[in-house]
Amino acid sequence: MTAWIQTLLMLALLAPVYGGPHGPQEGGYRNSLHLTRLARTRVSQLLRTFKQQQLGDAHFEDRSLHLNDLPTLSTDLHRWLSLEERERLSEASDSLQIYWGVLQGMREQILAENHHPGTPQGGRTALSLPNSLHHVQLDLRDLMRRLQTLVLNTCCCPQRTHIHTRTHARTHARHAIVPRPSVRGRGGQTAWLRRLEVYVVLRDLDLYLTKTARDLLLLEARRHGSLLGVPALH
Repeated sequence: MTAWIQTLLMLALLAPVYGGPHGPQEGGYRNSLHLTRLARTRVSQLLRTFKQQQLGDAHFEDRSLHLNDLPTLSTDLHRWLSLEERERLSEASDSLQIYWGVLQGMREQILAENHHPGTPQGGRTALSLPNSLHHVQLDLRDLMRRLQTLVLNTCCCPQRTHIHTRTHARTHARHAIVPRPSVRGRGGQTAWLRRLEVYVVLRDLDLYLTKTARDLLLLEARRHGSLLGVPALH
């Protein structure tokens, strides 16, 4: 695993200077990576602000807190390498869709609470949180669309038209019926526990976007086929 981490760090350092001709797919990876970094920057900033304003400590950290509804942050290297390129991209898009749904549920809950006078989370600070979460959702939406475009562009076979149509239909259906997994039943929860839930979602999303950026770097490097001896994607 140490060698794996070292390889990823080298990729991150070499990516800005790695040259060579770039086709549409390579440009798609660069655009996806750019959107991923923009989304992560927004999430990181929101997380710091939220911890300062809602948890009272900008350096608050509790790694023991987890939510079962969120995608896993761990990477099984052997499984990841066994997946085809489009499977990796689809998996990332699907996971970001889950985060989108969780954020939507939180926004709706916060807005509902703010309609009741005397709610512990009421006030100008709380009212700005739904807007901030919505901006994160917009970033995720743009990134998911870019990843789905990459998925379509990986279908390079005689049945490309058939695959394109089938994938487009599946993508359309997934976005038409947005999954909204329950963050957790809030009955009887205190305002503090609800704030901790928001913290966990933002913290894990920040980490997942970091993981996504790392995976995109590796996928682009493997597509070039010569960097660090990594075999080209097939």
